[in-house]
Amino acid sequence: MISRFVKINFYTLLLVPYVVGLIGILLPLTRSFFLSLTPYMLLFSFVIVYLEEGRWVIRNLLAILLIMAFSFGAEYLGVNYGYLFGDYTYGSILGFKYYKVPLIIPITWALLSIASRSLVNLVTNSYAISAFLTAVVITAYDFLLELVAVRFGWWWWNTGNIPIFNYICWFVLSFIFQLLFRKVPSITGRSYWIIFVHLLFYWVLLLM
Repeated sequence: MISRFVKINFYTLLLVPYVVGLIGILLPLTRSFFLSLTPYMLLFSFVIVYLEEGRWVIRNLLAILLIMAFSFGAEYLGVNYGYLFGDYTYGSILGFKYYKVPLIIPITWALLSIASRSLVNLVTNSYAISAFLTAVVITAYDFLLELVAVRFGWWWWNTGNIPIFNYICWFVLSFIFQLLFRKVPSITGRSYWIIFVHLLFYWVLLLM
């Protein structure tokens, strides 16, 4: 029932919250409030993507849980010890943190892993090639995300600069996460649109 509702109203559910959120952030009077909704918007986006992709995501539920677990572990090592990504700190905007890692972050890793795979699947569903191309997409996504995150205090780099090692870690982890997926069909859903919506959203925020 819920899944059918999401499929019928997919573009409305995808676009309206981000348009409203963008307007809210652009207005100085409501900016703080709408920025505080960031983790809830990411969680909402994950639910929409999960329901849109349907059976292949459900069949890969173990992979998605592993992606969340491994990404939390990687973020834990990164933010607490600087072993991965670099020397960085999360702010308060992304919500509740466990051992300095916002719990929305592993969910966002899963969101990106699903949606980016759906995008690449438009070109190829070859196991190794899809994993590689999806890692490229997610890493490219991070180039723009980093600029927005630093500007709005989602996280910041303690050295003041975004290290190249950060992008290397994003690519390697994304590639490994894609290898966890099994039996991805040749025809997937429309969740890849969340990638384009996010990139447009970030781009506008950088122009404000």
